[in-house]
Amino acid sequence: MITAIQQIHIQVENIERAINFYENTLGLKLVMSFPDQNMAFFDCGGTRLYLGKNPEYDSKAFVYYRTDNLEADFQNLKAKQVFIIKEPMMIHKTEDSESWLCAFKDSEGNILHLMQDKRL
Repeated sequence: MITAIQQIHIQVENIERAINFYENTLGLKLVMSFPDQNMAFFDCGGTRLYLGKNPEYDSKAFVYYRTDNLEADFQNLKAKQVFIIKEPMMIHKTEDSESWLCAFKDSEGNILHLMQDKRL
């Protein structure tokens, strides 16, 4: 039985550039890196994020990061001149909550999202 996401892999072209983006732009905690092997691992709220350059795989991933302040994080991305695909927008509404997201690209061209569920 699947109970949680343990690790997400994102394919990168330049490991040093990707480490800089995920650590300094997104503020994720670098757990360990092996630049000579084109690998780096970050902690993202208990889920391990694995950045790697692996020629065996050509797929990329969409990752949705949970945030508790979408607008502030979005403004931070803009200030750091991150390429924005979608500005914050409501994507779903119920009687007691709204789901919001924005989309952007990382340093390697991968599409990432920030999501926030807001209680009404």
